Amino acid sequence: MSSVSTAMLVAAATVQRGYGRVELAQQAQLARACLERCGAGGRWLLWLVDRALGRACLSALEALALPGLRGHYAWRKRRIVHWAERACADGATQAVLIGSGYDGLGWSLAQRYPALRVFELDRADSVAIKREALRQLRADTSRLRLLGADLERDDALGTLHADPAFDPGRPTLCVAEGVLMYLQPARAQQLLRALAQRLPRTVLVATVMELRCGRPRFRRERPWVRAWLQRRGEPFRWGCERDALGAWLGACGWTLHALAEPGDPDDPDPSPGEWLFLAHCAAAAPPR
Repeated sequence: MSSVSTAMLVAAATVQRGYGRVELAQQAQLARACLERCGAGGRWLLWLVDRALGRACLSALEALALPGLRGHYAWRKRRIVHWAERACADGATQAVLIGSGYDGLGWSLAQRYPALRVFELDRADSVAIKREALRQLRADTSRLRLLGADLERDDALGTLHADPAFDPGRPTLCVAEGVLMYLQPARAQQLLRALAQRLPRTVLVATVMELRCGRPRFRRERPWVRAWLQRRGEPFRWGCERDALGAWLGACGWTLHALAEPGDPDDPDPSPGEWLFLAHCAAAAPPR
């Protein structure tokens, strides 16, 4: 699995989840088209996902690494889509997706809400793959902008503001799904503080890792996963205790509005360990 990234694993889970489900077909098509362009690792994942034996192997590997992970992705996405749609219904006319990988949320929102402009920020190589995948699918990307930026090193918001189609004064939805944990704590704080200062009319939907035994990790994570992530250059660098999240966001200029409960009796998180939250700029009016 040396050539497989976490973004590719999420895409493979999206492809598998989309089988036989009309509402997820478009997301699965984009994920598949991206994986086809991800070299040997992407093609290997598709080979596994497309075969019963391969899917059984993936399930066994998940059980050995992080039980319930694919279910967690689906659990997380359901809530993000709900909050994103609520923000659009409440008047957001602009969406910024940070570290969106091969996910189709931005493309989907742009199609569903004609007044919405969508901007995605990610590494240049991921952006190039996704742009080609969308071109293959003949997708309407007239209101979808894919911008290359290294979140660890670049001024990502500077890249965003440099785009002539972007308007920092518009009511904006910002989504940072599964990305802040890969940043150094100071860098994550700097990014969220800059968002609050430069996009004051923003609703933020984001995830952060839970701290367990002093380090960010999933509750059911096997010990060897940490070493694999380190070798991939994708270690979890930052996490936060639940009771400290509100204060941490406050220091960045945000007010915590809602936290998805992993222990929800009607729809529990199959693999807890990542806090999913909704926040708004402290200086702005809260969302409904």
